[in-house]
Amino acid sequence: MRSLARLLCAALVLVGCANNLPDGSHPQPAALADPPRRPGKALVLVAMPDSTSFRTVRRALVDEIKKDFDVVTQIVDAHTDPATFGSRVDAAHPNCLVLMDNPTVKLYRAYQKAHQGPPLPAVVVMSSFLEELRGDLPNTSGVAYEVPGVTAFVNLRSVIEKPVARVGVLHRPSFRRFVERQKALAAKEQITVLPVEVPSEPTSSDVRAALRSFHGAGQIDALWVLNDNQLLRDGGFLETVWRPEIASLGVPVVVGVPTLVSAEARFGTFAVLPDLEPMGVQAANVLFEISENGWKAGEHPVELPVSTVTVVNMRQVKQHFGLREGAARRIDKVIE
Repeated sequence: MRSLARLLCAALVLVGCANNLPDGSHPQPAALADPPRRPGKALVLVAMPDSTSFRTVRRALVDEIKKDFDVVTQIVDAHTDPATFGSRVDAAHPNCLVLMDNPTVKLYRAYQKAHQGPPLPAVVVMSSFLEELRGDLPNTSGVAYEVPGVTAFVNLRSVIEKPVARVGVLHRPSFRRFVERQKALAAKEQITVLPVEVPSEPTSSDVRAALRSFHGAGQIDALWVLNDNQLLRDGGFLETVWRPEIASLGVPVVVGVPTLVSAEARFGTFAVLPDLEPMGVQAANVLFEISENGWKAGEHPVELPVSTVTVVNMRQVKQHFGLREGAARRIDKVIE
């Protein structure tokens, strides 16, 4: 699975998304300054892409831990290979890693496989589908990026006038367990999730057929789109495959990344996303807890985001689904 950042770029080439940006913003060229090193302090190495969103999370994290830990930041980009990543980790001798973004996690996995002995503890943040990744990452914990689907569905139901009782979702086989967990949670709120599985490498015909299955007897009230690059692929795939079928369905589209709700994207209707600064604080708290437990990160559960932001494409809602009275108070960010 590729990163949230790369997923956005693949999905939104048509609106000029930059590289490694979960929020669609442009990379920041200024160097990152780490706090001064101090003798006797445990060292945390933060490995991350260099862009606004990741910097926001890092800043909040570092502000929380800098009194207790030394911090070294390692920038990861498309040119960083496993050997380079590994040599920088070995040179720093960190007590723990903080890994941001799926390509960074992939580099860490390669590092683990190439080294003997106990794996370095790691806290993962800003990476998609962490629960699914964790099976291949011993001694790892972190904060999930995905807000539970049921949270978005219930919030959508409180915002639009049209009912939300049946939610369709496409997924590949590797996401089956994730979708089943979300289906069980949604059922507790009287929301039925209707999953349609597509092949591991779905073609345009596979995606079209899956979306068309939601017509007629399989009619849905909303469509949930996972952060999966194989399903979204690129701007052309969105334009020729997804948009015509979504228009035909005529239902609100729940997405998991902010750029897909943008006016330019003409795609998503609604998103509930992690609030980035609190996510950095939460990752710091995970780090403190595993340090107090002898750096046994694998014993700490993956946490859900504690603070979220609701983003709504208001034009879509008002034109097609109706805005509930007082719903504006429950919306953090409006896209017109």
